[in-house]
Amino acid sequence: MTTYRVKIKTGNVDGAGTDAHVFLTIQGSRGTNTWVNLNDESDNDDFETGDLNTIEVQSASDLGEIKSIIIGHDNANKRAGWYLSYVEITNPDSGKTWNFIANRWLAKDEGDKKISVTLTPSSVSQLTYYKITIYTGEANDAGTDARVYMNIFGSKGSTLNLLNLDDPNDKDDFEAGNVNTIEVSAPDDLGDIQKIVIGHDNANKGAGWYLDGVRIQNLRTKKQWVFPAYRWFATDEDDGRIERTLTPGQDMVHYDYINTYPKDRENGWSEELNGVCHDESNWYFTQNGNLWKFPVKHSLNEKVTKENVSKGIYKNHYGKHLGDLDHYQEHLFVPVTDDGDPYIAVFSTKDIHTRITIQKMKLPNGKKYGGLGWVAINPKNGLLFTSAGGLSKDSPIYVYKIDLNAIKAKRTDFLTLYTQIRVVDEEGDDCVDREWMQGGCFDNDDHLHLTNGAPTRGPTGGKIYNHANRKGGITVYDIPSNLAYAPNKVVLVKVRARSNQSHDFRFQFDGYRNEPEGITYWDLDGKGAPGISGQLHVIMIDNNGTGDDDLYFKHYKKI
Repeated sequence: MTTYRVKIKTGNVDGAGTDAHVFLTIQGSRGTNTWVNLNDESDNDDFETGDLNTIEVQSASDLGEIKSIIIGHDNANKRAGWYLSYVEITNPDSGKTWNFIANRWLAKDEGDKKISVTLTPSSVSQLTYYKITIYTGEANDAGTDARVYMNIFGSKGSTLNLLNLDDPNDKDDFEAGNVNTIEVSAPDDLGDIQKIVIGHDNANKGAGWYLDGVRIQNLRTKKQWVFPAYRWFATDEDDGRIERTLTPGQDMVHYDYINTYPKDRENGWSEELNGVCHDESNWYFTQNGNLWKFPVKHSLNEKVTKENVSKGIYKNHYGKHLGDLDHYQEHLFVPVTDDGDPYIAVFSTKDIHTRITIQKMKLPNGKKYGGLGWVAINPKNGLLFTSAGGLSKDSPIYVYKIDLNAIKAKRTDFLTLYTQIRVVDEEGDDCVDREWMQGGCFDNDDHLHLTNGAPTRGPTGGKIYNHANRKGGITVYDIPSNLAYAPNKVVLVKVRARSNQSHDFRFQFDGYRNEPEGITYWDLDGKGAPGISGQLHVIMIDNNGTGDDDLYFKHYKKI
């Protein structure tokens, strides 16, 4: 009598577990044996999502070297479909172990619709598991219905070839804006991943694909590699190629939604809430002519109507319309609309009640700005970005150099035009129009995040404006870190991420009811901010009801 110890790993994908009866056949060099209705006696509900079940089976004789196994189920019961990750079989008498990699569905309604599979053993005793995350871009028609493949090349000379990649949690993967995750196992640790080759077979009607990039993580060592692409894989786009070689590069900009807090809240300062920024330990908000300062550990859900110095809450009633502000070197830069004569006002974070100085904003031709709703300052170099209203081919982003000495001297010429930027789509072709500019901020990697609105219908109903979600929400741009001083030159920058597509980086709005407002980037994981975590924080207000506007403060984590 020979005992075999069988470990069966069920995958971690949605609905991976099965209530059907599982069977196993071992085909060895000395014979074959089959066991039905496998049961892990230590688990009352075995073969559920993520389970690692250990079962001992007995054979009348030693089956010898295991050549293959057949594993499957009888498709009985309501939840029969099963996602099998791997099988490990050990002969305790000989001490030998065989591993069998599956990473597939055994289900009538998934994959190839088969409920059993024949597997051959891998060449090593310990498998290495990788999580592969594939980011499809959000250009027009970016998604593909073709079969996607990938070859992964490691520093140890091994290659992992993956055919027909499939996210088991997404029945229509690799669509525009999708973030698809696939876990795979390799018979060897590949070492440092040096390159990948990724492409598709160009099958089916919607074959062309715009890929933002790929992230691969070794789940044992936790090391990860990022492979930016930002290219078309299409015979009728770019250079016509459907396969590319990618090498490790800079991290990519992608977010997942966490929560909204406060949510649907009139908290005493939500009426006409416009802007948000922060320093190391405080929030700053602009609202209905007021400038507010709150400690990070203050609950923004708490109703506050006036200054409370004992709690570190400060309020300056400035009296003008204040846009989305930003912070730099202990100074607040606040865009102000003043009867058609916009200017940027500067306050100290140490005393928000006293304005230090202002600078009236003029276009390169000397005319006044038509509007001034936002500023964003790159913390790496102190360059200030803003626009004179919406963005278009003829209305770029203006970039200014800040002179802190001029601010200290209370001069009114502390901003010098540095360069101009026109934003274009992911392909670098068409100018990206943005009306109703509302907010802006930078992360720590030269990525400019902007919010804007786009009307869906007029204030009293009537005509429906045919604006797609691509016209508004949150858009992220990759700003060159080495911008040169060229005040009369227009630099083109590309979209790197958009909200309002099919993944969780969403920001829904109606231009005459739900309004996107200010935005700020602040890593609040573990910082003690009540109800708030993540890195990107965006204001939306609902002004359709009675009373004050309702605040929806949305929070996203960078992935």
